[in-house]
Amino acid sequence: MSKANIVLNHGTLAIAGELTRHSVAEIKKNAYVNWFAHGAVNVDLSQVNKADTAGLAWLFYLLEQASHHSCELSFSNVPEKLTKLISLSGVDGLLPLASD
Repeated sequence: MSKANIVLNHGTLAIAGELTRHSVAEIKKNAYVNWFAHGAVNVDLSQVNKADTAGLAWLFYLLEQASHHSCELSFSNVPEKLTKLISLSGVDGLLPLASD
C-alpha cells in the first residue's frame, strides 16, 4: 500500500513518499487545521517519489483549505515528474511556487 508521510516543522510541511489516489485517501482531514495554524506554510515536495492526478488535485485542495484558514501556502522542491504532470494537466502557474 502506498503512503505519504507528512511532517510539519516550523512552518514547513514536508511530504515524503507517494501522492496517489491511494495515499491521499488515507490522510486524515482533521489534521489540516493544525497544518494551517501558521500564517504561512511552505510545502516541501522534495521527497515525493510518485504522484498521479489525484495527488496533484490534493495539492490544489490543500491550497483551497489553506485559503479558508487565512494561511499563505507555497510549494517548493517540486520533483521533475510532478512538474511534468502539472504541465501535462495544463495547470502551469496555478500552484504558488516558492523560490528554491
